[in-house]
Amino acid sequence: MQALKYLLMILGAGLFGSSGALVAYDIYIAAQVRRLLRRNTTDESGADLTARVPRNRLRNRFTLRANFLGGIAGHGLR
Repeated sequence: MQALKYLLMILGAGLFGSSGALVAYDIYIAAQVRRLLRRNTTDESGADLTARVPRNRLRNRFTLRANFLGGIAGHGLR
């Protein structure tokens, strides 16, 4: 029973360690993708793609209207 107990404890620690490594790797890959997407700010014609309207401004107006009309109606929209 003691051997089984220690085997399960070691396996549990290994599972927690591997899940932590996967989370760290996912964060690393997300940072790399964000960096690569930020680097490419022009299209093929050379036009600047960063001059577009931010989506947060439009979303905030709609959320304010939804909150005004229905209390907590806009909380699921964020």
